[in-house]
Amino acid sequence: MRNILLFISLLLLLPTTSFAKVPVVGFVTGVFGMGDLSFNDMTYGGIRKAQQEFGFKLIIVNPSKTGKSTLEDLTALADQSDIIIFLGAQHKQLTRQVAKIYPNKKFISIDVPIDGVPNISSAIFKQYEGSFLAGALAGYMTKTHTVGFIGGANIPTVQQFEQGFADGAKYAEPNTEVLVEYASPAEDFSGFSAPQKGYNLAVKQYNNNADIIFTAAGLTGNGVIEAARHTGNYAIGVDSDQDSFAKGTVLTSMIKRLDTAAYKELEAVMNNHFSPGITYYGLNNGGVSLSKMKYTRAKISDEILKKIDIIKDKIIKDEIPIVTKMQNNYTKNTMPQ
Repeated sequence: MRNILLFISLLLLLPTTSFAKVPVVGFVTGVFGMGDLSFNDMTYGGIRKAQQEFGFKLIIVNPSKTGKSTLEDLTALADQSDIIIFLGAQHKQLTRQVAKIYPNKKFISIDVPIDGVPNISSAIFKQYEGSFLAGALAGYMTKTHTVGFIGGANIPTVQQFEQGFADGAKYAEPNTEVLVEYASPAEDFSGFSAPQKGYNLAVKQYNNNADIIFTAAGLTGNGVIEAARHTGNYAIGVDSDQDSFAKGTVLTSMIKRLDTAAYKELEAVMNNHFSPGITYYGLNNGGVSLSKMKYTRAKISDEILKKIDIIKDKIIKDEIPIVTKMQNNYTKNTMPQ
């Protein structure tokens, strides 16, 4: 009996999470909310994986149609939660405000860099790198020497998709023309949930000689893919693997492993390894990548695929200079120099 009691005592001394009861995780989604088959759903997949492993309660809050939430909404969520996850650029200032009000709670900011706050960790993606590969593939594949980009809102994160894609296309073929449209201006996040507008913008670009369009626009991108299917052109998906949305029409998808980032950030908190500051996810650690191109690989020559692999390797080794026009919006080490 004495040995059993001693064993139990030793078990109680082993490191565990700091939660005395079932922890509660609050998740504030990006624009449109769940069901976008992209940005939000990809992140939710990582949260669900963590929930299955650690058994926490989950509360989901979807922003209004504008994509924004109020301070009152988020403080109400923080009142009920131990850990709060914010997804998307529109939450940046509110994340700082709420974290200051609740200094003993942990906050995770996904896709928005927040540094210097002791209870906030940020997961940031090197979308420029993955978009460069997507652009290079488009540059090699275009028959009209014209490709397009359609973004959601004209904000720094999406601008990195645009610039990476344009730079990659011109790296592959310097004479490539890149058409650019945004569904909404900065601070108007409705551009991420307007598939009809995405369709119309895409048809306009296809009519202007583009034969491949890369879309970084959330639900709006579904309209771009439909326009590609309808006109017999290519689209490039984003965030999740969207190749199956229109088989043979989606040339590839630039995948951001939002699921991996969400899982890893939650795993760190649950195991008492929370680390404030910014963690980067890029080509070097699988944070971004192109899809496997399951439905279009037969249309892409082995020579082009080898070139894409070489470009990927050069980016990882810093042999392709990357300096983005949005660099001042991030810490200096966001992109390799």
